[in-house]
Parts: sequence; structure tokens; C-alpha cells
Amino acid sequence: MFLGRSRLRSIFVNYRRSDAEGESGRLFDDLADRFGAESIFMDVAAIEPGRDFRKAIDQSVAACSVLLAVMGREWLEAKDAAGSRRLDDPNDFVRIELASALRRDIPVIPVLVRGAKMPLAEQLPDDLKELAYRNAVELTHARWKSDVQVLIHALGPYVDLAGTGSAAAPGLAAIEAQTVERVGKELAVFIGPIAEVVVKRAAKRCASVEDFYGIAAREIEGEAERVRFLRACRG
Repeated sequence: MFLGRSRLRSIFVNYRRSDAEGESGRLFDDLADRFGAESIFMDVAAIEPGRDFRKAIDQSVAACSVLLAVMGREWLEAKDAAGSRRLDDPNDFVRIELASALRRDIPVIPVLVRGAKMPLAEQLPDDLKELAYRNAVELTHARWKSDVQVLIHALGPYVDLAGTGSAAAPGLAAIEAQTVERVGKELAVFIGPIAEVVVKRAAKRCASVEDFYGIAAREIEGEAERVRFLRACRG
């Protein structure tokens, strides 16, 4: 697997702005309070001109250990400007993110808001049909706080709780920002722009610079490429 879930313990929030933007923003704030803002991916970073946005999204999803699919009442039948269902478009960002997570066997938790119901498998495109069989969590306006606590409990097995919350993690302070930036540039050669996020998270989970190099290197798929990366870091 391109980026191991056991290494980068983070949450990807998948949502459609026209369907559940407000609830997704509120959920982000609650999760950030519990796990730390850097543990939550909510929008794919700007994709550079000329890059394949499908690959960029795939790399971002791969850096997470669990994906939350926020679904409102318009999620299933949301239409584009031409009147076609967005989920039927293979280039739809929501579909690409979900399909990437399902293909990689990343846990996907449907989060139902505004009284939404789970879609049936026959209502979904082929690459999303597995979504219909995932256990969902419902967030209601009246019971928001308690419902979010249920979701946080469900995220426990997937998210590294060490060092989360408002307290700063000691690892980052021990590694100079200049080193983090340099290693990020070296890593980007192998895994693309997501390297910036990868190294910042790795810096919070290590006790030494050498450990930092090793954690970052594990995100590179090939052994020969990992050796080249480590040589560049130490050189």
C-alpha cells in the first residue's frame, strides 16, 4: 500500500458542499478539539496546474486511517449543472475520494445528518457499492454533542490518541522546522505534494531526527527509493 494506515493516524472528512457543508464544518471543529486540527483532512489541498487530480486525491486519502462520509438528504441525488447525478460522474470529487478509500480497504464510516438514510447498493455506482454495507453513525441537531461522542468512540481504534488535543506534541519541538521542510522536499520527489502533510505528522511521532527520517521513509513504496531518500536526508 502506498501510504500505510498504521503510520499516519488521521481522519479524512468526505462531504458535498451543497449537501452538508454546515454540518461538516461543525463536525470538523468538534473532531479538531478532540484529536487536533492536523489530524483532520477536510478538503484536498489545492492541486497544481498540470497534475492529475485523481492521483492527488488518491494520495491524500491514502494518508488517512479512516474516512468519514458525511451524507445529508441530498447526498444521493445531488445534480450537476446539466441535471445529471453527480455520483454517476467518475470525475466527481466525492466519488473519487470514497472509491479510493474503499479500494484501499481504508475504514469508511457513513455519517448521516439532516435525517439522511443509507443508500442501497443498487443506488450506487459499482465502485461505491460496498459503502451500502458500512455501519453508519447518525448526528442529529437535538443530540449533537452526545452523537459526536458516539462517533469519537467509534474512531478510537483508527486514530492515534497520543499527542492529540490542544497540547503540543514534544517531537515537533525537538526537530528544527528547517529539517522538516528539507525532508518534506526530498519526500515530495517520491510521493508528491502530500509529503508536506506527511512530514509534519511524522515529526510529531518521533524522538530523534534519525527516527524522523525512518518514519518518513516508510511512506515510500520501493526499497531502492527508500534507500535513495534516506541517503539524501543524511547527506
